[in-house]
Amino acid sequence: MYRFYFKQNGEQILLPVAPSELVTKVGGESERVDLVDIGAGSILKDIGLRRISFTVLLPAVQYSFVQTEGSFKAPIFYLNQFRQYKMSKKPVSLIVFRKLADGSELFSGNIDVSFEEYTVVERGGEQGDFWVEINLKEYRKISSTTYKMEKKGEQTILEEFGAKREGKEIPNTYIVKVGDSLWKIAQTMLNDGSRYNEIAQKNNIVNPNSIKVGQILHLG
Repeated sequence: MYRFYFKQNGEQILLPVAPSELVTKVGGESERVDLVDIGAGSILKDIGLRRISFTVLLPAVQYSFVQTEGSFKAPIFYLNQFRQYKMSKKPVSLIVFRKLADGSELFSGNIDVSFEEYTVVERGGEQGDFWVEINLKEYRKISSTTYKMEKKGEQTILEEFGAKREGKEIPNTYIVKVGDSLWKIAQTMLNDGSRYNEIAQKNNIVNPNSIKVGQILHLG
């Protein structure tokens, strides 16, 4: 079961229905150059900002699959909130908790994003339901914050976990230690556990769970 939260200025909202698909696009910032007597070439630059997109259902009634914390909220509540995010010109934290059907937790992650654009769709015959196509762009800052879930009655509070870590220079390599996982390494070294797949790709690791103690991983 997935739970999607947005959080800004200490205020959080839980999306009523987890999107059926979450798309993260990682692009490059290569620059095209034209060289005399050689032709076109490329200058490779740092990895680009991630772009995230998904479509969320805002139901008009409280169906059995709707996720709530406290009272049920009508679509207009979320539409107003999305508009406020766009108008604020400030980053928003997208926080995703991932759990399997047996209750075991996959990696969870949070990323600061900007609300680039969103499209509201109404479909005939759906009695007031709204579908919102949301496009986000990674927002990079100097420090990062990790969240944990704390249950307080029916309400889930997203608490900051540990102290904020100031931005640091990322080393080129890392030696795997006992108890390490790619998610843990990405969280510790890159300040974002969800970037574990980048480490796997850079080191040609097919199975992210198959790292070995003493293995040297390339980070830069």
